Amino acid sequence: MKNPYKRIRQFVSSLGLVEQSQVVASTAVIVSMVTIVSIFIFSGQELRWLDFLTLVTVGVFGFLITYFISKYGLQINEQYRQLSALNAISQAVTHSVELETVFHNSLEKVCELLNANCGWIYLIKDAKLYLNHAYKTDLKFFPDGIDISSRLIESFKQPPESGELILRDDKQFNRELEHTGIQSWASIPLEMKNEFGGILIIASRKPDAFNIKDLELLQAFGNQISLALNNAYLFEQIKQSEQLYADLYENLPDMYHSINREGTIVSCNNTESEFLGYAKDEIIGHNILKLYPENQHLIITKRLKNIFDNGKEIKDIDEVMQKKDGMLIDVSVNSSLVYGVDNKPVLVRVVARDITNQKKLEQKIIQAQKIDSIGNLAGGVAHDFNNILNSILGPASMMKRKLKPEDSFYKYVNLIEDSARRGASVTRQLLAFSRKSNIYFTHVDMNKIIEETVRLFERSVPKSTQIRWETSEDSIMVNADEGQIEQAILNLFINAQDAMPQGGVVTISCKPVIIKEPIPAPFNDVQPGSYAAIKVLDTGTGIPSEILYKIFEPFFTTKDQSKGTGLGLSVVFGVVKSHQGYINVESEIGVGTVFTIYLPLVEKYKFTEPELRSENIVGGIENIMLVDDDAGANIVGGDILLELGYKVDIVRDGYQALEKIENKKFYDLVILDLNMPGISGKEVFYKIRKLNPNIKILICSGYSDSILNDDAFINEIDGYLHKPYLYEDLARSVRNVMDNKI
Repeated sequence: MKNPYKRIRQFVSSLGLVEQSQVVASTAVIVSMVTIVSIFIFSGQELRWLDFLTLVTVGVFGFLITYFISKYGLQINEQYRQLSALNAISQAVTHSVELETVFHNSLEKVCELLNANCGWIYLIKDAKLYLNHAYKTDLKFFPDGIDISSRLIESFKQPPESGELILRDDKQFNRELEHTGIQSWASIPLEMKNEFGGILIIASRKPDAFNIKDLELLQAFGNQISLALNNAYLFEQIKQSEQLYADLYENLPDMYHSINREGTIVSCNNTESEFLGYAKDEIIGHNILKLYPENQHLIITKRLKNIFDNGKEIKDIDEVMQKKDGMLIDVSVNSSLVYGVDNKPVLVRVVARDITNQKKLEQKIIQAQKIDSIGNLAGGVAHDFNNILNSILGPASMMKRKLKPEDSFYKYVNLIEDSARRGASVTRQLLAFSRKSNIYFTHVDMNKIIEETVRLFERSVPKSTQIRWETSEDSIMVNADEGQIEQAILNLFINAQDAMPQGGVVTISCKPVIIKEPIPAPFNDVQPGSYAAIKVLDTGTGIPSEILYKIFEPFFTTKDQSKGTGLGLSVVFGVVKSHQGYINVESEIGVGTVFTIYLPLVEKYKFTEPELRSENIVGGIENIMLVDDDAGANIVGGDILLELGYKVDIVRDGYQALEKIENKKFYDLVILDLNMPGISGKEVFYKIRKLNPNIKILICSGYSDSILNDDAFINEIDGYLHKPYLYEDLARSVRNVMDNKI
């Protein structure tokens, strides 16, 4: 037979706390009463009234104890059940952001605890109420989409945003619910972000099913649901923020990656993988050196070690990275450290920005500034050289006029004159490069210029070199200095010939083009517009890419010293730029090179030097002031003018010239140099015009930048003579100005 005490213990332990208390209390009363009665029975004593009252008192107290335990124990048990349910919901709200789960459990628990037949949770969306969750019913308490500002919903929100219980006897509304079988209901407004966010409703098919304590429990559950709503809102905000950060991280224009102490890449963004041509898994988990050319590995390794060991982050360091296809790119790198719980660096975050195009642009700017600087230097040198040549060419031309061809010294004078002319040609090239030579713009047909240049070039090329040229049937008109354009094309021809030592084909073509989008070109990209596109193509050796952008630098050459000066392409560049044009170059080793010149098809006239081609040299008797700071120019010019019969007054600077005119000394003509110390020739010109507008002024200079850049000045001068000049050049210029033939 099984142990009866064990069975009793099992039975008692299966009871609840209240039932166990009742059993213990009842057992205590029964045992007490049985004990008292047994004492009297076995002792043989009679039961006295006092003893009887004691027995009754014990029984009554036992009954009362059992009654109160039974009554309040049930309440305690119910409160325990409610608190357990609330605690479960609270735990769910704290540890879960799944609203559907929280809503389902909360609605189910509150309906079970309050013996409600059904329940609803309505939430706000776009200022309207929509059913979010229902318990044990397919019916809706409100129709979906009801406006929260409606009179009906306003009553459910009162008092607004307080979370207090709503108790009412709305007979009209109750009548509308009769078809659902609902006899009583209770609701509480829900809060989200301290505003009305929805409604919690429970309903019963029994009348007066809910009391104030039930509604207090409903409020407690409503508070938990409101808390869940706010938590979910905050979590959604965090998710959106994280997603935004992730989107930014993945799609920023810069490359991002994180590296651990071993140099392994632990993360990278889409921009980096796409830009470098890798899949993400080809980068993540691999060593950072994979993204750099081999000659950078030692530098990167040392730099990474320095960052981790010394905590020294890098800012705006230029590096060279390598794409999957082997292409090298310039990047600007910044880094920051990520620290672990022990406050030691565990990762370095790197931001790499592609600056390849920026580097190219910087190189273009540097090259352009270099050319401008050398151009200014070349212009100044050419000016001084022209003064020297003027002191040679002028006297040589004077001596030549006094000698006969059969004289023994005639050939030497002729040699001096020819040499001076060749020197003047060099200065013209320097000035063309510096864009400070005289440019005589006229409407010219590029077809004719090309034809004449080709015929000139054909005479000097070997038979192994073929020349092909293609021109348009229609005229291609540009505003240009014919001589300079011929010189530029001729220089390209010579360059092409030198690139084909074994012979080849040089092709030149010209056609009108319309550029709609900028075309990358050395120094300045070709801008949209209408152009005459002149191409000179050769089948030569080609130009290495590393020097392609250096070929326009003055004195840069890869030819032997006997074959090139390094000025040819510089002159081409200067000529093209002075015509507001562009030049581009493309080359491939072993295939050849093509130069393309773009000259605007529509341009206004600049100025045209007057034709000074009179056969007879005529002098005069007028008073002339010669203003020049160069002693040689004054001697040469003064002697020529005196020999021509003019009265000449020579001064060395503009102040002396102005002083003489202010003192009422009369001059028919002033021959004025532009580039003088103290006060420039241009300033002197305008002051003379104010002092005596009747005096004619002939500008004589070897440095004409002031003229080229000032159309108003061009229109005001009476004439222009370029240094160095011959005897007859000065004679014709003076006479034409005096006779108003300009």
